[in-house]
Amino acid sequence: MTTAREFEGRRVIVTGAAAGIGRAIALRFARAGARVGCLDVNEKALGAVVAEIGASADAGKGSALALLADVSSETATKRAVDEAVAAMGGLDVVVNNAGIVILQRFDETPIEDWDRTFAINLRSMFLMARAALPALRKSSHGAIVNIASIAAYRYTVPHVPYATAKAGVVAFTRDLAVELAPDRIRVNAVAPGPIATEMLGKLTDEELGRAGKHYLLGRLGKPEDIAEAVAFLASERASYITGATLPVTGGAELASRAVRSEDR
Repeated sequence: MTTAREFEGRRVIVTGAAAGIGRAIALRFARAGARVGCLDVNEKALGAVVAEIGASADAGKGSALALLADVSSETATKRAVDEAVAAMGGLDVVVNNAGIVILQRFDETPIEDWDRTFAINLRSMFLMARAALPALRKSSHGAIVNIASIAAYRYTVPHVPYATAKAGVVAFTRDLAVELAPDRIRVNAVAPGPIATEMLGKLTDEELGRAGKHYLLGRLGKPEDIAEAVAFLASERASYITGATLPVTGGAELASRAVRSEDR
């Protein structure tokens, strides 16, 4: 099966589309011919992504629509989904990617950070899925792909709220897949491992490269690695997959490599 134009005519919403993994996902769908509703709270960065996709549209690629919204707001989320459905003439795929991470020890975590992390990383998926459901039910290609994390399965760094919310994403994905199966709407998730995005902080290229040597494949993941996995799960190639969470981690949950030769 050729994948070059596999999303031709499909209507897609990607949350957190202005940067990092979300940007890569939006671009991946557009390259395959989709109309992409790019949703984010960062207006300037969102405009840049939409413009980038728009420039490629002249070469026969997909198109993009800017959706400015706070995914933790029920009102804003519904308004954005309704706007996208009206503009694109329907909806086939929702990618729940928006997320934040706050690194701090549990005993130093204020309740406000806990609530904000859950609002953006988990509650938003409930709001998006609920708002999109009427349109997805009308599609013959309905799919939801959620972004979980390796942190749902193992300790990585001190961020108890983030890890707990991402574990919730795995359960949300599984149970929603069961409930939406009669509607032929598939629900899956991708659990990224260490990915070179702004979430890792302001590391230099040298520092990122050095960090990547700890992992089995000898490098950190790229946003494009996650975008490929998302595109697969949303495509007809994954038509018999639902309720699954796919780890895209470079084997980080299996083992780590020694950086120094004397440690091997």
